[in-house]
Amino acid sequence: MGERQVPGCFGCNTCGYQSTMFKAVCPACGAAEMVELEGGNKGEVLEFVPVLFPPENLKGLRQYVSVLVKLDNGCRAFGIFLGDPEKIKVGASVVVSKVDKDSNALFFDMG
Repeated sequence: MGERQVPGCFGCNTCGYQSTMFKAVCPACGAAEMVELEGGNKGEVLEFVPVLFPPENLKGLRQYVSVLVKLDNGCRAFGIFLGDPEKIKVGASVVVSKVDKDSNALFFDMG
């Protein structure tokens, strides 16, 4: 099993702005210096919220934990934590365990 293909993270070489969506021009400083950042398969949990009643497209998961993760390349990404909900906490190390190819949704597990 190879490295997971994490959706891109882009950063501005001029001011450091970061985004998970490509932008030809940096919205923060106006420079045309946006480049794709390497890495992004590991990270640290910044925030988390248990979801007891998932939306229709995630009904198969039943209950899950939504997480905001600062990836090792500096980008922040929302995702779904697949591990034991009792073990998740702010500052926990997580890894991308799966990327949904249709929605680009990130799924994390303990790292």
